[in-house]
Amino acid sequence: MNTTKWTILCFIALATASCNKSNKTFHLKSIRLNAYRVAQLPSQNLYLKIRDEDTAVIRAHTGVYPSRLSLPAVFAVQPTVEMLLYKKNYHFQLWGDVSGYLGGCETDMKEYKIIFPIDMEVKNDSLNISITGSW
Repeated sequence: MNTTKWTILCFIALATASCNKSNKTFHLKSIRLNAYRVAQLPSQNLYLKIRDEDTAVIRAHTGVYPSRLSLPAVFAVQPTVEMLLYKKNYHFQLWGDVSGYLGGCETDMKEYKIIFPIDMEVKNDSLNISITGSW
């Protein structure tokens, strides 16, 4: 079998296996804060919380980042979160240590088909983040 046919067969097999992620666990490792709505906020430390869509249970949080520094900022997730992205949605919340809750957004997997989940953007009018991790 020549190299081109072998490459095509490998790609088809990989794409077929990658598109069926409904029972696979995604390991969230970091969140990049791209932008958030600022409305005369005091200088403070920013951090993110991750929770299940249907409960108020906080699954993980990130370290802090001073709001006076420029964006984007990458936050490590503590602990690394295991998520079933295609089975349910997750809510990401931005918090400030002075102002409290600043905004939130959630994953809507109906909008995504991830083959290689290197970077997935999640946003709304008040918050824009990218989540990174691996299957």
